[in-house]
Amino acid sequence: QQIKEHPSQNIIGERNSSFLPGSPFSFSLHGSVQESDSAIIRIPDGVCLKINCASVSRKEMDEYLKQKGSIGVSLRLSSEENPEMLPIWTFARDRSSGYTMSGLGLRVCGPRTVRLLAFMEMGYRSGQSVDVHVFGSVSLNKDAFD
Repeated sequence: QQIKEHPSQNIIGERNSSFLPGSPFSFSLHGSVQESDSAIIRIPDGVCLKINCASVSRKEMDEYLKQKGSIGVSLRLSSEENPEMLPIWTFARDRSSGYTMSGLGLRVCGPRTVRLLAFMEMGYRSGQSVDVHVFGSVSLNKDAFD
């Protein structure tokens, strides 16, 4: 994921990670209102990515929610088959009971490219954002070897 300074669009950082089959993973998605800031995840043939849970930092979210008009942040996903960024989890000021969502149960097997985005729901005018932390595992696609 490329981290950009808004509104200038200067790239101020980049995150690259690789995970082997059998390994757990965790990574943070930098919050943004730009779909072009989404993380691109390439899943090779014979491998599955499982996203089990997502969370936000209580302190970061509480600070963000102090801004006028801020609502929350959503974890959005798109794929090659469906390029529209659709929310799979939203942390909203008045609707969320916790800062963690477990049991997402998302499993994507390769070869596939998906995009994940931590989309800031309103209140982004100050440039303050909240990272969404994603947790899961990588496994071999047993169906590919039968």
